[in-house]
Order: sequence, then C-alpha cells, then structure tokens
Amino acid sequence: MSSIRNGVLGLTLAALFPLASLAETGVTFTGNLTIPLCTLNNNTPLTVPFGDIEIQTLTAANTPFSVKEFIVPMNCPYTTGTPSITVNSSTVHNATQGVLQTSKYSEGLVIYLLKKDGSTAVPIGTASDISQSMTGTGTSRTLTLNAGVGRTGELDKLTAGTFTASATMQVKYQ
Repeated sequence: MSSIRNGVLGLTLAALFPLASLAETGVTFTGNLTIPLCTLNNNTPLTVPFGDIEIQTLTAANTPFSVKEFIVPMNCPYTTGTPSITVNSSTVHNATQGVLQTSKYSEGLVIYLLKKDGSTAVPIGTASDISQSMTGTGTSRTLTLNAGVGRTGELDKLTAGTFTASATMQVKYQ
C-alpha cells in the first residue's frame, strides 16, 4: 500500500510541476593556460664585475673586450619546448647586436651581451633561443652568458672612471 501511495504522490507532483523537470541551464567553463617564467638567480639581482679595464686594451671600435662569463641559476617549473630569453633595457645602443649603453655612453662606452659561445649576440627586446647556453635537468637549470665592454667611437674619447649599465631579463619555455 505504501508503494502505491508513493507512486500516486510522484505522479501528482509530476503533474503539478511539469516544467521543473524540463528546465535547462547552460554552463560555461573558462580558464587560461599559462607558461610560467623561470625564476632567475633566486629573484636576486645579478652583478657582472669587470674590475679595472685599461682604456688602451679597447683596441678596436664595435668589438667586445674583457669578455666575462656569468652564470645564472634558474628554476623553471615548465621545461617543455625551447627556452628563450628576453632582455629589456631603456638604454640600448643596438638591439639586434645586444649592445647596451653605459653611464659613459657619451664617450662611446657600451656593453655587449653574448650567449655562452661568446660570439652570438643576445638581442634586446626580442625573445631569443638560449638552448645552447643552458645546462641542467628537471626544473633546476643553469644559464651561461657573456658580457663584454666595447666602444663605439674613438679611443681618445674615453676617460678614466667607473661605469654601469643595466637591463632586465626573463626566461621561459615556448
């Protein structure tokens, strides 16, 4: 008897609320997949010390001298694809050749940014493949770059004194 009452009650409810069982609601799912940047040098600024450079050793214009290798430890949570570096600076002499102006730029002093091989430029403002400049496995990687000091003008325009140059860089896999 109880099952007959339940059946009659169910039919009665369905008859009273016929539209409730026919209503539909759309559902949209959204999101955004991202590729995270690598963390460079534990998010600590890098300094590349050139030390003392004798002016007369910058024997030719538009050529890097006193090239210094520098190592950038990295943590890359995503390592699929090709690693690329983007260097940015507001003081660029030649973006394609990876040449930065220094604080002695009025005298023609510049910094050259180079990949691990010491001869291939790291362009400024453009992503560049650095797979040949990286080592390591898993999420722990090491980037090896080089920087050299050069001049754009005549040697006699250079004067003794300290110099600086700055840039930012980011690495990610693409």
